[in-house]
Amino acid sequence: MKVSETSAAYEKLAQKIYGEILELQGVENIDVRHNVKIKGKSGVEHQIDVFWEYKYAGIVHRVLIECKHYGHAVSLLHVRNLHGLTTDIPNSTGIIVTTIGFQSGAKEYADFYEMGLKLIRKPRGEDWDGCIQIVNIQMKFLRNHYLDVKLEFDGKDPQTREIAEKDPSVMSVNSTEIVIRDEGHEPCAFNLWLDRHVSAGSDGFGVESQETLIPENSYLLTPDNRELKLGRVLVTYMSTQFDQDLEIDAMNLVEAVLQDFSSGEVEHMHHKNA
Repeated sequence: MKVSETSAAYEKLAQKIYGEILELQGVENIDVRHNVKIKGKSGVEHQIDVFWEYKYAGIVHRVLIECKHYGHAVSLLHVRNLHGLTTDIPNSTGIIVTTIGFQSGAKEYADFYEMGLKLIRKPRGEDWDGCIQIVNIQMKFLRNHYLDVKLEFDGKDPQTREIAEKDPSVMSVNSTEIVIRDEGHEPCAFNLWLDRHVSAGSDGFGVESQETLIPENSYLLTPDNRELKLGRVLVTYMSTQFDQDLEIDAMNLVEAVLQDFSSGEVEHMHHKNA
């Protein structure tokens, strides 16, 4: 299976991968460009599929990356051509990336002149040898359905008593619009507050249950931002649960793998939608 449909798409994929590598390494002055023309010492202008320039330890490094979107092994000719580019372009090294591999002469030449031979290919199962590839997760989802709620305010709280005496209408509230503030927490909707304080399934599932909450420092916020301290909350609810199994296959998350051809080491995995 091809890692990309066209040579141009393959070159841009290589650009993305080397951009990610530079970000991970934290080097300075990252510059990864596609389809660059550079004039060499000879005065001849060269076209480079991917040009990678960065500064490390105060030294500027240039990497010339040639991409061969082939269905066969790359020959010695292409490796020799890239070596010529690195000779003409100062302070540069060369890398060839391809899909299948390299002929033996190409590998020997590249090894001698310390040029990089890489594969950018689709992921395979053996890429996760010694690592976890598939994770199976068994999940239980618990939920409370609130059937009825009755609020009682703390009549011993001076501020609450004063507000209620001046404006008794604040004691009549619509439970769908209630906002509660717990001491030390941000205000939240009433149903979220109930979820925080009512344990799902404590009396079983699919049965009607009742619970009386006596919060220590919880306040109902009125529309005009006054606070009424809660005394008791009487809750009638039903808990439900359902199970769901989830399988995560790391191979499905990876679009392409960068592998060193000589050592066989996987150097980077490019994730989908990255």
